[in-house]
Amino acid sequence: MGTLQRYILRSFLVAAGLTGLVLTFVLSVGFLFQVFQFIMRGASAALVGRYLAASLPEVLGFTLPLSMMVASLLVFGRLSTDSEIAAMKACGVSFLTIMRGPLIVGLLCSALGFYLQNYAMPRGHYVRRTIANRLALDAGVQLVEPGRFISEIDNVTLFCDRKVDKQDKDGKGYTLLYGLLAIDRREGFLREIQADHAEMRANGSDLVFTLRKATVTPPAEGVAGTVMFDEFSYVCKDVISRTRKYLKKPKDFDFGELLAAERAAGQEVRDAVAKGEDGKGMRKYQSRLRFLVGYRIVWALSAFCFVLVGIPMGCQTQRKESSGGMALGLGVGIAFFLFIMLAQALADKPSTFPWLLVWTPVVLCVGLACHLIPKHQ
Repeated sequence: MGTLQRYILRSFLVAAGLTGLVLTFVLSVGFLFQVFQFIMRGASAALVGRYLAASLPEVLGFTLPLSMMVASLLVFGRLSTDSEIAAMKACGVSFLTIMRGPLIVGLLCSALGFYLQNYAMPRGHYVRRTIANRLALDAGVQLVEPGRFISEIDNVTLFCDRKVDKQDKDGKGYTLLYGLLAIDRREGFLREIQADHAEMRANGSDLVFTLRKATVTPPAEGVAGTVMFDEFSYVCKDVISRTRKYLKKPKDFDFGELLAAERAAGQEVRDAVAKGEDGKGMRKYQSRLRFLVGYRIVWALSAFCFVLVGIPMGCQTQRKESSGGMALGLGVGIAFFLFIMLAQALADKPSTFPWLLVWTPVVLCVGLACHLIPKHQ
């Protein structure tokens, strides 16, 4: 690699790296807000760490193509404005040679993007949804914080003044809650349950509260008044199994699983047609799977496409109008994602061929590059 190539590549990598860091921080704000909520609810450091690690691939999947576009526009816009591109051409260096280093970086980023889109991001999404479901259980067992209302259990709100973790004589752990208040709406009416203290245990998939010196207001629907109990058993059924269970969805499939699911859906459609059935629901499902296959590949290719069109657009910049090429390049990037969003909105409508429509921005970027690059040769 010559001195000129190293100079261009170094400038490009620095700009892409700095842009990537800024965009990663900006796009991580949503995940950081969710993590902050977990911490406020008392989630363990290990759980928060797993959630952050599972979120990183999705953030990188967005920042890679965007950083490629911004770096291409900034670096080659500056080179063009300072007449460095013109000087290189005057020395006999072709425009394709000038583009070579950044194009290789863009191609490598697309390969990384393919891995992120088809393996790391689906796995990360599945892990995040599983953790979120588990936290609904943990909020009822591990995350009960004194002085704070807990509403993660469906139609039940819990509050306690103080809690102590204990073990019974058999060595089984339970939580002792003091000053317990439960607001129960599960039976279609509001019922308030108070207790001096209560023992909270997990029994199979249920949460069982043994209340001492308890009051229930009202005792039943349509019955006014308050009933007092020395001991009262209060059960939240099927909390654990409900909150821990999360079934994989197409967004959680890796590339191989997605292709297998698409083939299986296609076979079911053919079987339905052979039986004289409409198979409309399965056609929609197959259409969405086909779209997802194309969507992931197109999103991965966006990094290379943005370098391919960003470089000649950056070189459109002139001293008198330094922002023209930048604005045009950002417009192309926005249009790229708008086409993807349009195809995504039509993913359940097979008649619109969304799995083909999603490839439109790639075709347009290649066509635009074929039009612009020869002008700079």
